[in-house]
Amino acid sequence: MSDEQLPTRSCDRAYALEDLHVRSDGSGRVVEAYAAAFNVRSEIYDQDGHYNETLPTTSFDRTIQHKGVNFGVLFNHARTVDGEPNPMATMPIGVPLEVRSDERGVFTATRYLDNPLADQVLDAVKNGAIKAQSFSGRFVKSTRTHPEGRGQGRLPLITRHEIDMREYGPAVFAAYKEAAILGTRAEQFVRTLLETPPDQRLDWLQQFEGLTTPLMDPEVPVIGTPSDGPAEVVEDSPELARHSARPSLRSRIRAARITRGME
Repeated sequence: MSDEQLPTRSCDRAYALEDLHVRSDGSGRVVEAYAAAFNVRSEIYDQDGHYNETLPTTSFDRTIQHKGVNFGVLFNHARTVDGEPNPMATMPIGVPLEVRSDERGVFTATRYLDNPLADQVLDAVKNGAIKAQSFSGRFVKSTRTHPEGRGQGRLPLITRHEIDMREYGPAVFAAYKEAAILGTRAEQFVRTLLETPPDQRLDWLQQFEGLTTPLMDPEVPVIGTPSDGPAEVVEDSPELARHSARPSLRSRIRAARITRGME
């Protein structure tokens, strides 16, 4: 195999959330989440071509050592879902309390601010409408490894050895599935719902009052962060990483609305 050094490039990546909780510290405004996932081989299309990408456990060490918790916290990289600049989203929505690397990825604990945008995003996070966490910055040091005996389906591997993270925050769509909002406590109703097999959730929900009011479930385009291209997770079982809204999202939102007395 041969290694090729790549130039410094701007970057952004988003990761789908597998769980959803807010830290139970009494405030209800501290969100724990991973902004990046380590040692996950994912298929990417962007300015470096078509390749598999992985982030080593040391890739964020330098930026965290130099910046501590001095990172911006923005919603969706201050962009619309189409990738256009969104002036309304340039206002920071949170203050980092903790940013560190562990064996899984870059762990963040963020206290959401008391402003209208932060309130809207936090409400969407709590209700399961937002299920992705992202970061942006620069790929400072990267190498491309070309596999021997190149052929169809044998993509090069780009290892991002050093990443200069500028900001992180919740995102609308995800490229990777491994990063997750963590926390410590959620409503028992929602927890039970999420543990119910997908094909049984609607039947389970229909046992409760208030589910006859239809909730709009708009069609969402399959789109991700602009520079990612149609990324795909290739470990275990191939799965498109540019997710549209999941079929059970309406059920989850309805359940959360019931627990909040909104239906």
